[in-house]
Amino acid sequence: MPQAPSLTFFGAAGEVTGSCTLLETDRARILVDFGLFQGSHEQERRSAEPPPVDFRALDAVVCTHAHIDHCGRLGMLPRLGFDRGIWCSEPTAELLPMVLRSSANLQKVRLQEHREGTGPDAVVIDPPPDPSVTAALRRTDDPPVLYAGGDADRAGRMAIGVPYGAWRDLADGVRMRLHDAGHVIGSASVELEVKHGASRTRFLFSGDVGPRGDSYLRERPDAPEADVVVMECTTGARPADAPVADVPTELREIVADCRARDRTAVLPTFSLGRAQVIVHHLARLAREGVMGEMPVYLDSPMAIRAGELCVRHPSLLSDEARAMVSRGHSPFDFDSLHFLWSRRHSLRIAGRQGAGIVLAGSGFCDAGPVLHHLEHQVGHDHGHVVFTGYVLPGSLAEALAEGRARRVRINGQELDVRARVTRLHGLSGHADPSQMESWLLGSGKVPSAVLLNHGDERAREMMSARLASA
Repeated sequence: MPQAPSLTFFGAAGEVTGSCTLLETDRARILVDFGLFQGSHEQERRSAEPPPVDFRALDAVVCTHAHIDHCGRLGMLPRLGFDRGIWCSEPTAELLPMVLRSSANLQKVRLQEHREGTGPDAVVIDPPPDPSVTAALRRTDDPPVLYAGGDADRAGRMAIGVPYGAWRDLADGVRMRLHDAGHVIGSASVELEVKHGASRTRFLFSGDVGPRGDSYLRERPDAPEADVVVMECTTGARPADAPVADVPTELREIVADCRARDRTAVLPTFSLGRAQVIVHHLARLAREGVMGEMPVYLDSPMAIRAGELCVRHPSLLSDEARAMVSRGHSPFDFDSLHFLWSRRHSLRIAGRQGAGIVLAGSGFCDAGPVLHHLEHQVGHDHGHVVFTGYVLPGSLAEALAEGRARRVRINGQELDVRARVTRLHGLSGHADPSQMESWLLGSGKVPSAVLLNHGDERAREMMSARLASA
């Protein structure tokens, strides 16, 4: 009697990080995603403990996209005994070697800095933070090193890029097809067709699904027909009256403010996805003449490379962006945009006077070049900090973004918060609940089962209730 296919979740179940799901049949074992747990030191320690999977027995690993919460533990695969292919889209196959090598280097640096007491310093002093929250964020033990640079390189070489829509055999009785998910360049929903006995079951793993609307990416399709859907619900608890993103208007106002007040705005930015969205909109404003000669600095080598990769895959871009590429222009470049490739260049720009915009990582404000930019902006009336995405609870970024921080310490400097602090409202790389419902039901066939992951418990409950009443 053939064994019915089974799914086991080893991450992103009732939470939004650590994506990792095992599909098993009597003849095959496929792992979908192997991402980092994020949010606290306890979460980091979870990343260092591999799930109870015989990695040597896996037939294949599939990666939905190159965000670290979906791919960040792939660098562990060589030491765990896996030596087969990591299947993904073609852009993701190009990104993975860079992302994994960067992650390995960061792990090494963090361990060294922790032992030397020179690690990133970004805390709220006034009001005193909740002790229970700061305890979760305070590190007492060495940060884990999950893999070395050589491991990352070996894992990167395992990546096998597949065009969207093309079937590939992964194992005996299992074949795969990828569908554009519209989240970031190369993001994919994974369709696995499983043969068991005389039956066939189609599983669909959503990955992260991007929003519909104005984007540098082409319009994503709805979900194909499937029997079992594993669907993300990151935004499941978002209220129906949540602000709708109007990024062009808000960026236009930021540019006008910088020019009128002759000041620099610092935008903490995630390298893959968010940076391309913002640069794309700023490039539009530049073409309209709104920017003048005001400089914009992109302080993230990974974001720069991601923009270059987008240009190498014009078929995945919006009509507007694709037309620009066909004319020999990048939709992620304009005359006053400057790329900062090194720490030396970054430090030279930090504390600059005059009108300008700096996009810098990390978006969480927990490390990276954004800290020395904040150090020079937060304590001054002429400073302006604009948050562009999710901020970790209990972090400096959250306290600043919510207007609670009155005094902070950044890189050893205690500063009264005098800068203007704002947010880009409603900007998200994830489809909202209504769009997720439309994505799921777009084929016209209702799946036999929908399993909600990549969302906290409230998001899962609210998304479940929404689908039950659809």
